[in-house]
Amino acid sequence: MKILEPVKFRNLELRNRLVWLPAVSCLADEVGFVTDQLIERHVARAKGGFGLIDVEACGVLDRKSPNLLRICDDKFIPGLKEMTDAVHAEGCKMTVQLIHYVKQSVRTGWKQAVEDLSYEDIEECKRQFIDSTIRARKAGFDGVELHVAHGYTLSSFISLLNKRTDKYGRNTEGRCRIVTEIMEGIRKEVGDDYCVGCRISGEEFVMGGNTLKQTTEIAQIFARAGMDFISVSAGGKTEDGPWYTGYSGSRCMATANLPYGCHVYLSAGIKEALREIGSDIPVVVSGKVRDLKHGEEIFEAGKADLIGVCRPALADPEWITKQVEGREKEIIKCIYCNGCLVRDQKHEAVNCVIADKVAERNAAGRN
Repeated sequence: MKILEPVKFRNLELRNRLVWLPAVSCLADEVGFVTDQLIERHVARAKGGFGLIDVEACGVLDRKSPNLLRICDDKFIPGLKEMTDAVHAEGCKMTVQLIHYVKQSVRTGWKQAVEDLSYEDIEECKRQFIDSTIRARKAGFDGVELHVAHGYTLSSFISLLNKRTDKYGRNTEGRCRIVTEIMEGIRKEVGDDYCVGCRISGEEFVMGGNTLKQTTEIAQIFARAGMDFISVSAGGKTEDGPWYTGYSGSRCMATANLPYGCHVYLSAGIKEALREIGSDIPVVVSGKVRDLKHGEEIFEAGKADLIGVCRPALADPEWITKQVEGREKEIIKCIYCNGCLVRDQKHEAVNCVIADKVAERNAAGRN
């Protein structure tokens, strides 16, 4: 399989084209420091055969959010370095997803609008991303991913729902300006030999939000700004329901009723838009990739360059190796019940409920 062969872009040399996508684990401690449990989680997936692990959303700002991993201060670097060292020892590369979020209330659903942010707020946000990238490099990460998807700050800027009338709004270029300026600042600090990519929602799935019509143009702008890869998610907006409760949220965490490969058309559309401008930066697909064979079909069809999975490997860290070794019947399969999301919403350790039941049954059998 070609997706099991090595691939290289910017400073990244991956042993294969398989990416474990970022998902909040609630395994950081209350302050945001790395824990042994978090290291164990990623080491298990590195041993399981992934070429790249993209670590869950890591806060670039010091704002309250329970058990959110942090990179907003140098004090977090040692723990992050311990984690990257452990993953690298298993032959796997590691990037970290950098996240900024506006003030919001989970209880009431209120969220600060990007239209309310001053130029001073925007400059601070930009500086936080730039400084956090510097820390990521010191911590041993092989690259960073700017979180420009779902309902967070950067994604709210690039959305059609952004109604600013200044230079950070008005048109696609203006709505993308904060991200392109962050990229410019990062390159000035770390140079051209460090991988910087982003994750975007290929479609937002809310009324008046971005569709593939807008995101193909956004992808072209980001590629021209020096992005090294674009990871394609979907939905995740809160305009139709907080905390992934609306339709947009269900498309982000694709549910059992949606078909396998439900978002491949998004990565395919963005890949084609990049070809139009002569860009060959990798595009990461996500959205219920059934198995390695399915991933190979997507790659061979030119619809994506890297194959991203999350919940299947949350259910079974050996999702890859069991397929490679012909042990498919042993795989603990994700059924897309989103029990993991329920745990996230309760700020509990985000583990697969199916895998937990299997572990309980096996333990009972041994007793």
